[in-house]
Amino acid sequence: MSRISRYAWRTLGLLVLANWFNFYNRHIVSVLAELIKAEFSLTDAQVGGINSAFELTYPLGAVTLAIIADRWGRQRIIAFVVSLWSVATTLTGVAGSYLSLLLTRLGVGVGQGGYGPSALAVLAETFPATFRAQAVGIHAAGLFLGSAASYLVSGLIAQALGWRASFLVAGLPGLPLAWFIWRLRTREKENSEAQKKPATLSTPRLTLDEFRHLFNVPTLRIVYASGVLVYLATGGLTFWMPSFLQRYHGYTLASAATVTGVALVLIGVAGVLAGGWLGDHLSQRHPGGKLITMGLGLAIGTPLGIIGLLAANRTLFLITVGTALFLLSFNSSCNGPQIHDVTPSAFRATAQSIFLFLAHILGNLASAPLIGWLSDVGYDLRIGMASFASLGFVAALVMLWGARFAVQDFQAFESDIASI
Repeated sequence: MSRISRYAWRTLGLLVLANWFNFYNRHIVSVLAELIKAEFSLTDAQVGGINSAFELTYPLGAVTLAIIADRWGRQRIIAFVVSLWSVATTLTGVAGSYLSLLLTRLGVGVGQGGYGPSALAVLAETFPATFRAQAVGIHAAGLFLGSAASYLVSGLIAQALGWRASFLVAGLPGLPLAWFIWRLRTREKENSEAQKKPATLSTPRLTLDEFRHLFNVPTLRIVYASGVLVYLATGGLTFWMPSFLQRYHGYTLASAATVTGVALVLIGVAGVLAGGWLGDHLSQRHPGGKLITMGLGLAIGTPLGIIGLLAANRTLFLITVGTALFLLSFNSSCNGPQIHDVTPSAFRATAQSIFLFLAHILGNLASAPLIGWLSDVGYDLRIGMASFASLGFVAALVMLWGARFAVQDFQAFESDIASI
């Protein structure tokens, strides 16, 4: 494996911290859903609509800001979006109506949508291909640590000071972090692959032809299609889980937040690190190794998760859903690197943003409110959650079937580089 510099580790450290704040801020509404519902006298469908406001602008921010980042500079965009979502989160804490609450979450969606494509592209350029999934896995640990902190800390703050204080505490610290990212020195790309990139790819000029080219890569189509199914299956589950624990397993707000937070720290972090290692290991033998890793995790984890959601016994619920969380976490460390393995350097942020656009518009946007609507019209909330979760098995089949295309796509990509 190529030597990894201190600059690379410093960059990764700042991005892990940014991802921590990213998901800390993202999940606050889920943690505090019951309190917000009570204050504004909302239905479950309206509570789910708060998440939909975020999901509506998230993909728009992802695509627009990724294209700008591929021209203007990815680190600058990262600093900008961290500032944007921090300010919007702070304003959520002073929202006086349901409408103003929706508007602030629209702002959070734009900011957080612009983060992922640029961050993963920076990691792809900074670390060698043989360590790429592991680097993304470490970065994804920030996802689970931030989510866990959101459940643990925001719930406690809400019980002590009210739900509005939780948003104020979450938003303000992101501003100094944005300054540090802005000051991060840009260096030459350090992995050997970047050194071999053709000059024509160093200055991106994205046109409809380039978009068409990306969609003509079979591996990318597989990743995009399966990603929509995964987000449709899991987006609503993530949002409704704290309410589910309170309604069906007798947890208080604080205890539900604690259980969820501890699970994310211990199980989620272990899952992304294990998935990153396994994805890199399998990819050395098969270019579709990361798709295979994700597909196997979903194939085994989905039925376990459904069993847990329908279980009345708390112990059975914790064991099955905990195991499912570990296996489904493989997606967080392998998805982006699989995209980057078959995408030219100059368009990696854009390729990732297309994934996020499709996954959020066609997946997450509808998932939470539809589950809430099923609950409102008389269906059991757990039935709605389990029904959506079953789509994870379809996603697994798509991934395992589509992994074969990665061989030809990776060879074509390497051949283009070697011909320079």
